[in-house]
Amino acid sequence: MPIDPVKQAEELAQIFFGLSNAVNAFRLRPENFNALSSDRQQQLKDQAQALALRAQQCTADALGAILQDIQPHLASIKQATQDAKDALDRLNDVEKALAIVDAAVTLAVSISTGDVASIGGDLQGLIQAVSPTKKS
Repeated sequence: MPIDPVKQAEELAQIFFGLSNAVNAFRLRPENFNALSSDRQQQLKDQAQALALRAQQCTADALGAILQDIQPHLASIKQATQDAKDALDRLNDVEKALAIVDAAVTLAVSISTGDVASIGGDLQGLIQAVSPTKKS
């Protein structure tokens, strides 16, 4: 089974964020807070921050892996999202605006989760949502 670097980086990020939160919770628990010297308090605070930074790096690594996978779509994504922003800046049609926002969120979810198989279709959905409505 192939290794999914995005999934692994996301899992590591969650692990380190969870550990950072656990360190802070331990440090701030009243019985521990009162028993720790100010130097130990600061040490634990610094270490929790270091764990959070590692988690952020894992998140950045996951995004880097996703960006590698979506390179063929990147120019189209940039154009479609700019077109969506431009349309929202000038639209007065609430239903049309909601359709654009829904399509943009769907595309963003596909990108952020690394669902490369869905990106093309979701990108087309955004392009269609932005396209002027045909009058009969």
